[in-house]
Amino acid sequence: MAKLVLTVGGYVLGNLLLPGIGGAIGGAIGGYVGGIVDQQLTPDQTVYGARLQDLRVQSSSYGSVIPTLYGKGRLASNILWMRGFDEEVRTETQTVGGGGKGGGGSSRQTTNTVSYHYYCDLAVSLCGGPIASVPRVFADGNAFDPAHVGAMRVHNGGEAQMPDPLVQAVEGADRTPAYRGLAYVVLERLYITPYGNRLPQLTFEVTT
Repeated sequence: MAKLVLTVGGYVLGNLLLPGIGGAIGGAIGGYVGGIVDQQLTPDQTVYGARLQDLRVQSSSYGSVIPTLYGKGRLASNILWMRGFDEEVRTETQTVGGGGKGGGGSSRQTTNTVSYHYYCDLAVSLCGGPIASVPRVFADGNAFDPAHVGAMRVHNGGEAQMPDPLVQAVEGADRTPAYRGLAYVVLERLYITPYGNRLPQLTFEVTT
């Protein structure tokens, strides 16, 4: 606030003393002095990062064709189940200035940076089972970083397949299908902030 007031005041005063160039010089000096005054009055600042505003899902539709794979292939996925996003707030504090002997030196200024990080749990279908393995995963066309997921469980789609324990814990034992005959993957605590706070386009390399 002081910077704005002194910038305008310096411009007006400079223009009176030296019409034309005096306004620019006076405004620059006023802005500089006002910035120092603002630092003294408000030494602590808080900067907020981007926050998730809406839900963007890669693909989730009823009636999608379940592919059948022979050998080895790279498949897109269809979301079977997803739990709401989990928000984690992180605050980093950085202090500058305040040095000098005997209390001298520049004034101390503290900047708090607040960032928001998001995680989600989801299950995605692959193809008709049974399958042998999922050697590789890709996110937005690039190799998926294993550090971006807490746990990944592959259900091979056999006829003896059991419900996923996470989905069962959330939805209840009587409301969780086993998806027998369907190969699918459960991604637990998927970190989506590196993908722009959205679900990345996931594809999977599958062998049968």
